[in-house]
Amino acid sequence: MNEKIRLGIIGCGSIASKRHLPGLANLKKAGLDNFEVTAVCDAVEQNLHAAVVYVRDHLGSEPASHRSWKDLVAGGKVDAVDICLPHGLHHVVGVACLEAGMHVLIEKPLAVSLKTGRLLVDAAERTGRMLSAAVPLRRLQGQCAVHWALNEARLIGEVRTFFHNYTHWRPPVPAALTDGMRWRRDRAMGGGSTVTDSGIHFLDTLRYFHGDIEQVYAEVRAYRDGEPVVAREEIAQHRENSVMAILTFKSGVAGTWCWSTVAAGAETRNCVIHGSEGSIEDTNYADSSIVCHLFKGGAELRRRDGSYMSMHELQSKHRAALGADGMQRLFPNGVTDEFALTIWDFLSAIEIGGRPEADGRDGLATLAVAEAIYESSWCGQAVNVASLLNGETPSRWQSDIDAYWDEYGMLAPGKTSATVGAVRG
Repeated sequence: MNEKIRLGIIGCGSIASKRHLPGLANLKKAGLDNFEVTAVCDAVEQNLHAAVVYVRDHLGSEPASHRSWKDLVAGGKVDAVDICLPHGLHHVVGVACLEAGMHVLIEKPLAVSLKTGRLLVDAAERTGRMLSAAVPLRRLQGQCAVHWALNEARLIGEVRTFFHNYTHWRPPVPAALTDGMRWRRDRAMGGGSTVTDSGIHFLDTLRYFHGDIEQVYAEVRAYRDGEPVVAREEIAQHRENSVMAILTFKSGVAGTWCWSTVAAGAETRNCVIHGSEGSIEDTNYADSSIVCHLFKGGAELRRRDGSYMSMHELQSKHRAALGADGMQRLFPNGVTDEFALTIWDFLSAIEIGGRPEADGRDGLATLAVAEAIYESSWCGQAVNVASLLNGETPSRWQSDIDAYWDEYGMLAPGKTSATVGAVRG
């Protein structure tokens, strides 16, 4: 397409203002300006005003501003949208945009449940519009280098196992919650806690490194001082703070994802991928986000023959292997910001009529792994991810979420992102 892509931003809260809008500004600065932000939308006037000012000052356009996403869709001024809304509204707004002829990029997770996620994927395939899942961490320089080391250079031989264990003590969340925390505590809007929120980053990274996950066995717990341990079906009413999961991949790789934020005393730090010839360890242990965000900082590669490589050396070898053309493909015009690259992947696919690296089905497949972790703990047995994904195995853990959205699928009159109540009391 010759004309610039008219892009709308739906949801101008924290993730949009701190990451997506600056990501777009980084693209503009690098000369990757095949887009123009022509509309922004947020129900909060302060967020909306700040987005308009940012777009005007940093992106050089004067976007139409809307308090309602429906007004943006009806305005006819956008070809594509970047949706940065609470999880429960992803399918509501995404399906409407796809059916209005727009291409759609959605922040993680793709949807609040597998059933609502299928609505998005079906709408994209029915309308022929593009649906892309925003999974920026796989575009980190560190993750790209580790992916190359594992799958192309095979620097640690045949990948066999990984052990991702991280435990520490985190004080209880204060009773007074921010708006961002409040909707996350709502079953209908949040869909779950860490596993389906930041955990989606980790699970996408695993799929990026090792391929599709075949089976999950997990135990999910919520521990509260002075209260009974919450497990099995009761976990749906609480925010988990401890997860022990064993994941088996179709490739034969097997690994653990074990973490707890209420582990008093000695802390555990062990995030290592092992192969037949060596290992790669994420050494960024000072950053607690390592629970879900891999290879943002340092790493060490060690081989059986005693050789050693730092993250800096690994990235240097990766860049040399890529060459100029490969570097331009992964980091166009020198852009390395992961959110900018995620949006660029989406915009480029629209421009050339291609496929984004992570489309709707990829987002749905990663969501299925998160749901399998909960479902396995709920039923007390291993869960086949494909069976859960295709509906052969019904998800009891998320059945109440689906029942809610069956009733309020496109939001009943008077229902908004601020007034949707909790499914469970």
